[in-house]
Amino acid sequence: MYMSLLEDRIVPGREERVGACMAYGGTACGLGKADRACLKNQNRSFSQAGLCQALPVLGMLLTLPETAVVVHGAIGCGSTGFGSNINIRLRHVQRGNLNARDGIWVSTNLTESDVIHGGGLKLEQTVLDTYERFHPKSIIVLQTCAPSIIGDDLDSVISLVREKLDIPILASHCEGYKTKIWATGYDVAFHAIVHGFIESDKEGRPPCKQGRKAGERPLVNIINLASVGQPDEEEIERLLHAIGIDVNIGPNFATRESIRNMTQADLTVSVCPTHDDYFVEYLNQEYGIPFVLKDMPIGLANTRTWLLDIAGHFGLEAKAEAFIEEETAKVLKAVARFRPILEGKRVFLSAGEFRALVTGALFQELGMEVVGVRSYHHDDFGREFYGKLVEAQQGKDFHVDIANFQPFELTNLLQKIQPDLFVGHINDNVWAAKLGLPVVTIFRIFDYYIGYRGFYEVAKKTARILLNPAFNRNLSKNVSNPYKQEWYHENPFKYIKTGEALTSGEVAGQA
Repeated sequence: MYMSLLEDRIVPGREERVGACMAYGGTACGLGKADRACLKNQNRSFSQAGLCQALPVLGMLLTLPETAVVVHGAIGCGSTGFGSNINIRLRHVQRGNLNARDGIWVSTNLTESDVIHGGGLKLEQTVLDTYERFHPKSIIVLQTCAPSIIGDDLDSVISLVREKLDIPILASHCEGYKTKIWATGYDVAFHAIVHGFIESDKEGRPPCKQGRKAGERPLVNIINLASVGQPDEEEIERLLHAIGIDVNIGPNFATRESIRNMTQADLTVSVCPTHDDYFVEYLNQEYGIPFVLKDMPIGLANTRTWLLDIAGHFGLEAKAEAFIEEETAKVLKAVARFRPILEGKRVFLSAGEFRALVTGALFQELGMEVVGVRSYHHDDFGREFYGKLVEAQQGKDFHVDIANFQPFELTNLLQKIQPDLFVGHINDNVWAAKLGLPVVTIFRIFDYYIGYRGFYEVAKKTARILLNPAFNRNLSKNVSNPYKQEWYHENPFKYIKTGEALTSGEVAGQA
């Protein structure tokens, strides 16, 4: 569904737009049968942790070169910028900028007095001071919960500042209380980028492309993620160059000029539908650019589908088929030595929904069984993929926990299921490691995960870790998770309201 980026001042929450939910505990088959409306209304009566949409917003906007972000709110709201800094700096270095600095963000540091009297004047002065101190090429103002509640008019302040500064000033309405779905933050970031660099840019909107010239190679937009490293971007370029397609990667880590050039592509391709759909729909509706928004090129089957969908737009199916057959044969031969180590092993995955599901398919292609998935949220984009995983392992169901972290549920599940391998983000892996489980990080910006190189590297890394599990086993003997033993005998989903109930025995056995 296309949201009018030209008319909406504030991005709608994903609960309504894509039927997103944050709380479910049960099985993959149970999730497939659950009523969509009921799912999005489920909640927890107890929550140990959470994730605000400010994290992905800052994580995306701080990637923009020579851009400063002004966080309008309490000082703590900007603290997530610290977590993004090292990753962003290293990615700029990977892209050839050896003099890269940390992302620039400042806070208006609203006090109790500001909340009572309003923070508009303080925001205006902070934006001007930020320009004088850092001389960025653009400034993005991110409005958090407190100033929105008291009625600070972000758009009016930005209009005033634009008259004083000859650089793009972008507005980002990021009030976390308006949605429970952290992934709405992706939409918020794209919204700011579109308005600031395309719609409200001093040069005006770029014109629509008039079609390719004779003999000109197709140009494809690849919507990248801040968490996708240079190795994966190089693999994407290799795959598409091999079948005669040129690539424009953005908007993360892209300049204003590169982002504006994305309006001139022949096709827009998503690497993660959860992340990309807002921007993809905009380019389609406003510039007529067709798109591929279905798969993530992780694992053999998903990479094949992704490539063929792209090739089909340009009549390059035969060339793509030949390339796919050649690459598949080579990588299957290369991973053959790892399969005896991997086959039959049981894996539990934890990540953003789409990445977790397609990575689960990759492990199935290596002969492993998916016994559990913990997704940070659930929406329409991931709905059919749970069933695909069940079908791929001959109807064998698996456990599903939809949770924005909630490590108390995760550790309970892992204690009961006892998988042979845990695959998750770094912040998830520590909980599994304390239980003595071998862990694989689901992404690192230095490693390959995407395409055929990714398939080989994940297989090699996993085999190495399964052959060397001693460290985490010894760790579990010396440290423990902060829960009483009684908790591990409880239903892990007992605090989910109206969720599918599982008894301790049902969780311990096969789903």
